[in-house]
Amino acid sequence: MIGFFGGSFDPVHFGHLKNAQQLKRTLNLSALFLMPCRAPVHKEALTFSTKQRLEMLELALHDFPSLGLDTREINRTSASYSIDSLKEISLEFPQESVCLIIGMDSFNQLSSWKEVQIFHQYCHLVVLARPGEKNNQNIGHFSRAKSPEELTRQKSGLIYFAQTDLLDISSSDIRGILFNASQEGKIPTQQSLDNLLPKRIINYLQIL
Repeated sequence: MIGFFGGSFDPVHFGHLKNAQQLKRTLNLSALFLMPCRAPVHKEALTFSTKQRLEMLELALHDFPSLGLDTREINRTSASYSIDSLKEISLEFPQESVCLIIGMDSFNQLSSWKEVQIFHQYCHLVVLARPGEKNNQNIGHFSRAKSPEELTRQKSGLIYFAQTDLLDISSSDIRGILFNASQEGKIPTQQSLDNLLPKRIINYLQIL
């Protein structure tokens, strides 16, 4: 079983990286790929360019070698649709069960995603939630799995709400610190980035 962790990674941070690392162990995945999108359909314009986000991901994976990088979406010249990626992945890995990993914020918008009614034919869905986030979306054509072990018993069609203790870090909070924005977020604008981002990325951002 392999996993694909989609997102804008604007920028990538420990909340993505450490949670992905832990999920790979929890779900017993043979591989887990971070899959950055080029132009997210359901979010505002991104702060960092395609080139910058990709460079930061490549730097981050030096410190997280157990994770991989899938560039199919960020290399597209059009908007990123998860169903297009799932169809490609199913052709490339016909013998593998695929877990698509998304955050609760994305899951709560799932009904608006392109061709969401056929997602269950291509993958299991793994949903991550930061503290305080609530599920306000029905699970559609998926069946609920109560444990990671259930995901290995069928090829696709299950949804698992991860019980992982997630780091409560968001890219928007980090951007608030970087650009000294006034915010009501959880992270003070003057806080050090040392516990939020890999050192390689902090150094990268300092020379932009």
